[in-house]
Amino acid sequence: MFETHVHRHSLMASIDPDAPGYRRYRYREFGEEAVAEFDDAHLAWSGTFESHTSSAHSEYQDRLRAIHLRKQGWTKADIAKSIGRSDRFISRWWQLEPLAVPRPPGVHQYLAHSMINEKKVDRTNMWRGVEVVRGFFKDTSGLYDEVVSNFTSWKQSASETKDFRTASYFLRYDREGKMRMMTMKSAGYRSGLVPRLDALVSKIHQKIKITDPNHGAGMYWFSDGDASVGSHRHVFWSARVAMGAERIMMVDKTPILMQEGDLVIIGPQRHGVPSMPDISEGSLRISVPFKPTNNETKKGQREEADGWEGHEEYEEYEEYEEYERGAEEQELYGSCTDVQTLVSMGFDETASATALEFCGSLERAVEALTNPEFAEILKVQAVQAAESADVADVDEALARRLQMEELQEDDTELQEQFEEYERLLEIDDAERGWDGYGDLMHNSVRRANLNLDMLGPQTLYSVGAAAQTEKQFFELLSLHSIRILYDFRPSDYKDEVRYQQPHFEVRILKSNCRQRNIHYRHVAVGRETAFGVLRHLQSDEVQHILVELTWQAKHKGRTAFLGPEEDWQADGRVALAEELVKHGHRVCHIRRDGALEKHSAGTQMPDFLVQEEARLRKIHAQRQAGELHRPEKSAVDRSTEAVARSLASEKTQVDVSAELRDAENQDALVKAQKRMVRLQVSANKKEPGLGKKELVGVPSHIAREAAAVRERLEAKKADKSKGTSTPKVDTNYVDHSSSAAASSSEPPQEWSVGQTEVQNAPARPPVDSGTMAEPVEPEHVEPELVEPERRRRWGSSDPRPENVSRRWGNHGDRKT
Repeated sequence: MFETHVHRHSLMASIDPDAPGYRRYRYREFGEEAVAEFDDAHLAWSGTFESHTSSAHSEYQDRLRAIHLRKQGWTKADIAKSIGRSDRFISRWWQLEPLAVPRPPGVHQYLAHSMINEKKVDRTNMWRGVEVVRGFFKDTSGLYDEVVSNFTSWKQSASETKDFRTASYFLRYDREGKMRMMTMKSAGYRSGLVPRLDALVSKIHQKIKITDPNHGAGMYWFSDGDASVGSHRHVFWSARVAMGAERIMMVDKTPILMQEGDLVIIGPQRHGVPSMPDISEGSLRISVPFKPTNNETKKGQREEADGWEGHEEYEEYEEYEEYERGAEEQELYGSCTDVQTLVSMGFDETASATALEFCGSLERAVEALTNPEFAEILKVQAVQAAESADVADVDEALARRLQMEELQEDDTELQEQFEEYERLLEIDDAERGWDGYGDLMHNSVRRANLNLDMLGPQTLYSVGAAAQTEKQFFELLSLHSIRILYDFRPSDYKDEVRYQQPHFEVRILKSNCRQRNIHYRHVAVGRETAFGVLRHLQSDEVQHILVELTWQAKHKGRTAFLGPEEDWQADGRVALAEELVKHGHRVCHIRRDGALEKHSAGTQMPDFLVQEEARLRKIHAQRQAGELHRPEKSAVDRSTEAVARSLASEKTQVDVSAELRDAENQDALVKAQKRMVRLQVSANKKEPGLGKKELVGVPSHIAREAAAVRERLEAKKADKSKGTSTPKVDTNYVDHSSSAAASSSEPPQEWSVGQTEVQNAPARPPVDSGTMAEPVEPEHVEPELVEPERRRRWGSSDPRPENVSRRWGNHGDRKT
């Protein structure tokens, strides 16, 4: 592929602080602060290095590469030598078809799909090495300031995360439901504003062999060290040049310091620009997405790779190509084509040209030509234009301009009609432009044009979970032909949903819906961190999901939303139904017997909803201050009968790996990982057989993180006990003061299921993508008790201290 290949250890070799050009920068990635060190050797090095997120990515690539090279006529020995694998590895995979190759854990489905395409294209270089060219563009003095000041269309996009299966986008919201915005700003490149920038883009095109001068580019502005973009990946390639202050670019845990004029060419490796507190100046990235050109191999011709459409960078310059070409070229091309279209529809050629000139678009010209009044005006104007054909060009232009001004004054009402028609077309395009994957409202055009009033009156259904059996619940859905189910049950501060029956656990319910061909999605409306239903209802998150719910009812079939309680009046569904009815929609509540109850507008909100925000805010303040204590277990719960019952009861099995694999996107994966760590910590602290859940299929990184959390909790308790007097220990008392919620740091941008340590990962800086914020200590009683003390605690005949007797009531001398 490239002449120069280096191991990425050379990028992060041990650096002497006294080395020339020594630089030491702090940066923040995956919510953790790290340090990277660089010297002149690092900044002078140019070349290519192999990079993979994990060994699973590398192995999967080599499996497909072996298959492709075998089809190109390569021998087994040549393939093994080319990709650096053993003959045994080649023998195992090279005779298979790409679709038959298993996808290892951690390789997302959309990446595998981009590598296995229906077209017969070469995927050998899909996971290309990262190429770095230092000093690619020399004339950079003052270019950063010139670009920032001349381009005024900088916009701040919404923060998104990608679906692991389809590569569709989900919006990110904060814990209260407000839409998160990226700290990085972007703009589309336009030629002619900054000549040196035009020269730079042209040089990038030459480097990656792009011949189309209108190919376009994207520009990304990091105004200071706090502006950043989280680690992400594309399925296409891109070439990007840095301008302004030097910034670190992370590529699969490897920091690369980019200075002005440096070029990096990157494929689908995970990459991002972390925040750097030591940087105060701004920087730019000029990025050109592209498909690689054909390259000769020793056994055949490699074709172009594709699958890069859909990314923000591609969309930006594609939009530029469509709408922002040269004005003269666009006018000439559009007018000729539109006139021919109108003539083919039966309109007069002269009238068609005049209508296009006045209206500016084909749709408006058709409306004008079909309007009798306007058609007469056009005919008169056409006759006048024909009679004055012998007039000089200057006089003709002046007369035409005066006539057009007169028409514009007389036809303002018609112009308003055209504008309204154009607006309706935009709304229709926004409504029909969603394929059903990801978030409906992730697109800024849809957010601008769609709301609950724009989708027309729709009928929606609501249903409660309560204590229904699985059979009863799905019979209700089948009775009313429900094909789409949105689960709006709220979650607690640990993002866990409470349920009365095991089949209403979110992952199980989703699986059961999938088996019955029912589209299912869970959004925790009214969760504790959003301070209840009424508060959350006003947020971006709930308003967006209600629009999506209504869209599903209009385009996909009967749609219902699920609440936790059987009675809708004792559930948050009453507030959601009231909001939908207020915008003209019809909501029918499904009762347990299958009957429908229509929701009437103006229903009064129950007191528990009205007071919910104040109550949750008080609990949140107590939890933050460490003043919130869990209720202590009663003597009955501590008795030997309770212990025996717990030992004899069948444990609920939790498949940890399945829980992680079921996560749809990065945010869902982070929540699942934190929950599994909490369960693992709880399981480690309890005696065998006493836990309510049995964990199976626990990945090693979850076990390691649980052990680290346990150590931190132990250290925290030890530090708290230092310097304080230790009175006689009450073995029945449990100190819950350490269970206050730890502050949550920014979640990792990407942590795949079953992720292993990156091959040949650099020794410095030690960045662990699996590091998460410290989870809250699980709710259970401390088991660190010696055996006699445990017998007393569980209700033996041993006497208990007097203070314990008072706490439990007048049963201090009771024997179990």
